[in-house]
Amino acid sequence: MYTTHVRHLLHLHGQKVTLAFVTVLLLTGLSSRSLQAQDKNRKSLFSVHLSDYDDRPLHYGFFLAGHYTQLKREYSAGFIDGGDTVHAVNPRGAPGYGIGFIVSYAFDPQLDIALLPSFAYYERTVEYRFASGRSEPQTIESGFLEFPILLRYKSVRRGNVRAYLVGGIKPGVEIGSNKKDKGALDLRTNNVDMSVDYGFGFDLFYEYFKLSPELRFSHGVTNMLVKDPNVYSKALNRLSSHTVSLYLYF
Repeated sequence: MYTTHVRHLLHLHGQKVTLAFVTVLLLTGLSSRSLQAQDKNRKSLFSVHLSDYDDRPLHYGFFLAGHYTQLKREYSAGFIDGGDTVHAVNPRGAPGYGIGFIVSYAFDPQLDIALLPSFAYYERTVEYRFASGRSEPQTIESGFLEFPILLRYKSVRRGNVRAYLVGGIKPGVEIGSNKKDKGALDLRTNNVDMSVDYGFGFDLFYEYFKLSPELRFSHGVTNMLVKDPNVYSKALNRLSSHTVSLYLYF
């Protein structure tokens, strides 16, 4: 009986040792795979993507844009003197969109010039309040072909990120609008515009492409008001465009 008991104990002990050995092997394998995955993620996180990007001075791409725009008004002398039926003129902002291409040439790794031929849609509303208490909006929808010429000053690249400042001019010519439905008794704007643009953005380098989000401000320097002999035009001396845009460059 004693011998049988000893054999039984040894048998149980052997099973425990085998089970412990298998468990250790499994844990070692899982730990090794986990360490390999962590090492791969660490290498991916700290690896420099598109390291030869700045070796080429000429680059091409495209962009999508979202706009928020309105017209800035300047009252006429007749309105200020009180000799008008218009009590107030209030421009209202509205969203728009744009799409286009970008061609840039780098003079050095920190300075480049970019040409961005594009199409942009704008909706601009001016609300008139009359002395009688009546309100009436005048809305102008238009599509512009724009040709911004911009300089970009870029910071030194840190890993896969760098920041930049941008500034330049943006001429535009109107190619589509609802002006055919408007006559001399409505508020009308000119079909050309010129603005001064400035803003900032970031170059984000990924493994296979570069993404550049950019926030830009546009201030029109052209008087867009068409001087018609109506109550809407007489209250104003000047209308200029003002736009805030978010661009995504690819």
